[in-house]
Amino acid sequence: MGIEMGFRLAPRTLNLFGSAQGHCAARSWFDEQPKKQPLLLLVDDAQLAAPDTIRQLNWLNSELVTRPLVIALARIPGMGGPEMNRLLARNSPHVERLALGPLDRAAVRSLLDDLLDAAPDARLLALADDLGGNPRLIVDLVTGLRAERRLEVSGGCARLSSNAVPRRLRTTLIHMVRSLTPATRQLVQVGAALGPSFRLADAAKLLRATPGDLLLGVDEAVAGGLLVEDGGRLAFPGRLLWHGATESVPNSVLTAIKAELPSLPATGAGTVPGQDEAGEAEEPARTAATEMPGWADLTDTERQVARLVGAGMTNRQVARDARMSSHTVNYHLRGIYRKLQIRSRVDLARLIYQNGP
Repeated sequence: MGIEMGFRLAPRTLNLFGSAQGHCAARSWFDEQPKKQPLLLLVDDAQLAAPDTIRQLNWLNSELVTRPLVIALARIPGMGGPEMNRLLARNSPHVERLALGPLDRAAVRSLLDDLLDAAPDARLLALADDLGGNPRLIVDLVTGLRAERRLEVSGGCARLSSNAVPRRLRTTLIHMVRSLTPATRQLVQVGAALGPSFRLADAAKLLRATPGDLLLGVDEAVAGGLLVEDGGRLAFPGRLLWHGATESVPNSVLTAIKAELPSLPATGAGTVPGQDEAGEAEEPARTAATEMPGWADLTDTERQVARLVGAGMTNRQVARDARMSSHTVNYHLRGIYRKLQIRSRVDLARLIYQNGP
């Protein structure tokens, strides 16, 4: 569309973030173009950018003022850390933010039709409805079902062969929660212990905070599609998102939180996390293994670091989550890159996304 409007499209190899060399290359490419030539640079998965490379983009304002330039950044809502939030929150006439809302049921059905090349049956459609209209999760659902051979397609109809949620999807859900900023992650996880919907006042009591203290966390969780407003309460937009948030909490912590629940008013928690509507235990989600080349050569710690980095976490966030120093994270990353024969955290994220946990 940009080319049709007269823009010159930046080459695919041009990385706005990446290394310091990539940063210089982007600016150099802009400077090489005629001043009156409209330029268009598309950046996907911006949430994977390292904080230091985001801070180096202070030259962007001058470029935007002096030439016809459009840089389109796409990211998963709520992810990318405070540096990315500051970049996108600039009070500037040159920055415009577009938030894509969840898909409605008709769009979910259309997406499933395209992915399956068949019509989903009622059970499969109901499972997709539990993902809050998030297209990334719907893609992971279909990809995971295919990888685990839990889809039966015949006569133009796609049917589930079992009720179990694919490991790929469940791990993605857990990573979505663990990639939030610490305060928001804590709010979502405590809320999940309260149930599929909960009162903010109850979460605040468990967190030893006031509802006002949780305002920014609520905004981030809602923007990221993990929570929605529901008649004065906060709710997970689908049963699977609630289960994913619950499974992101260590069992010891979840047990301790639940021990405090009797002191709170009734929350209407409903189904016990980890069980389906019939009360049958779902398949465990925490012991997945991928078939990507080199994965078997990684140590358990390297696999943990790889999954967290693949979910878009910064080294500091990984260090906090894995209880190690940032220097240790860097050490493990070097070993991961060598064993998987890749060069960057973006390569790692794509491998994790394409091959599952």
